[in-house]
Amino acid sequence: MTIKVDNLSLRLPQGFESRASAISQQIGTELGRQQWNNDINIDRLQLPPVSVSGNEGDGAIAQKVVAAILRGIEGRQN
Repeated sequence: MTIKVDNLSLRLPQGFESRASAISQQIGTELGRQQWNNDINIDRLQLPPVSVSGNEGDGAIAQKVVAAILRGIEGRQN
């Protein structure tokens, strides 16, 4: 299975503006690595805030966001 994200909206802390594109790309890469057992169709998934710090790398931030996305998807399936 594949995942398709039509629109991804991130609200990053002040000072992260120049990192938004790289973080978004990393999120896409991480989601693409996931194994999906069945088709999932979710029109909108709103996540709670994810805590990040300025000294975390883009990949680490992306992994936190992906983990939150996966929890959100699991919550919708139960």
